[in-house]
Amino acid sequence: MGIQTRVIMIAPDSEITPEQVKSKILSLISEDVSTAGMDIRVKETCFGALVEGEEEKVREIVEEVRKLDKNGIFSKPRGFPIGDPRICRATRKGGPRPGFHQLELEYALLPEVRAALDKIEKKREKEIGG
Repeated sequence: MGIQTRVIMIAPDSEITPEQVKSKILSLISEDVSTAGMDIRVKETCFGALVEGEEEKVREIVEEVRKLDKNGIFSKPRGFPIGDPRICRATRKGGPRPGFHQLELEYALLPEVRAALDKIEKKREKEIGG
């Protein structure tokens, strides 16, 4: 398995903050002896966080973070590593990063995605319980 960078996005209607996500990731890294010696990088962002490292470990971290708000925290792979100069605003002389407008649109839709997931979950609970 290779190195992966994942975007973790928090729905704007969530009570969870990017700071809490970053803290959770850092606590998971410090508690997990299997990450000893691994280079796991975390960057807090306005919409959540970026986490980068060995693909399997990153996926485990994301699954644990999602438990903070199951239907309000989402993730997807990112095409560039953290700090990549090809998309760094400083080296590009400002302006939005490539993909920013897509990310902004997805972020705005997350409350609707949450509502749909909550509705599906309630329906399943009703079917199983009834």
